[in-house]
Amino acid sequence: MEEQKEQREKKEKRKKGKGGFMTILGGRFLLREKFSKQFPFMVYITVLLMAIITNTYIAESRIRELTQTARKLNDLQVEYVKVKSDIMEASKQSVLAKRLAGTGLKEITEPLKRIEVEPEKQEKP
Repeated sequence: MEEQKEQREKKEKRKKGKGGFMTILGGRFLLREKFSKQFPFMVYITVLLMAIITNTYIAESRIRELTQTARKLNDLQVEYVKVKSDIMEASKQSVLAKRLAGTGLKEITEPLKRIEVEPEKQEKP
């Protein structure tokens, strides 16, 4: 007798499990009073989840944009250093002397002299 009760209880539990799954698939749970009371809360949670997903998407987009800008900045810094070193190399006195050798201009061998001019005294009338 006890065995029969246990078997009946097991069958009822199985039916409840199947019934619960079928209720969800069939959509019958939408008609229950508990669901209708909690529907606004579920909508609220859904909106919050959508906001979180959107925020995450925007943040990842900005991070990609910042990374790309940082790469461009790094490339520009490398180019700046290269151009600056090229200009420094080209403006050396020895390099300029070699480039201007064919034009007739010569490098100054004497040191520069300072010319001092005394201000003229103005006569009073």
